[in-house]
Amino acid sequence: MRKLILALVVMIVSLGITGCSQKKPLTPQEIAAERERQIQMTTRIYEGKTPEEVLLAADRVFRLADDDYVISHQGNMIQAKRNWFIYAVLAIATGTDTWIVQTSPVEKGTQVIAIHSGQSQSMTPSPTVNFNGSMGMGMTSMPTLTNMTTSPAIYQLFFSRLDYLLNKNINWLTCKEANKLFQDGTLDPFCTVANDRTPDGKTAIQRKKEQEQNNIN
Repeated sequence: MRKLILALVVMIVSLGITGCSQKKPLTPQEIAAERERQIQMTTRIYEGKTPEEVLLAADRVFRLADDDYVISHQGNMIQAKRNWFIYAVLAIATGTDTWIVQTSPVEKGTQVIAIHSGQSQSMTPSPTVNFNGSMGMGMTSMPTLTNMTTSPAIYQLFFSRLDYLLNKNINWLTCKEANKLFQDGTLDPFCTVANDRTPDGKTAIQRKKEQEQNNIN
């Protein structure tokens, strides 16, 4: 939790510094390369699978990740959204994770595009002046950040789990395992303040207790 709050503060400071500096414009070739990178990161084709099969599997990916995800179905797409809250001694962090998963039929199966966007806000204590002139403590709200995720880690985990539910992969990755494999970007939308259930329904806490009990035995 401390890492998440620290990351939010660092991100805000970095944005402030970036806003004051001059960026070199991307060349057309760099823009095209970045576009292709993001398309490959967020897109998969599942041969032999219908859009409905893929969407039902994606629905389950979110429900297993965390009980707070609310999933809405519409045609060939779903939206999965959750609000999260972290309280620490000297800071509070809140935010929203939003996913859009869209499918379309292709010649041999179904194309899937998954997009995650995150919104976060942190609040820290700050001195304030009370109505009688005395000093007190209040909360200062940091700016809200809303961005599409453009680093691959969370997409790698999403598609790995989708592969498993569609019988394209024999291994289900827990957050503990995914953190070792996917280090380019954040796994917070599935792994922070989350249940992290495996397909058998066991949460990360339950698995940890079972492991501790096995170690004792």
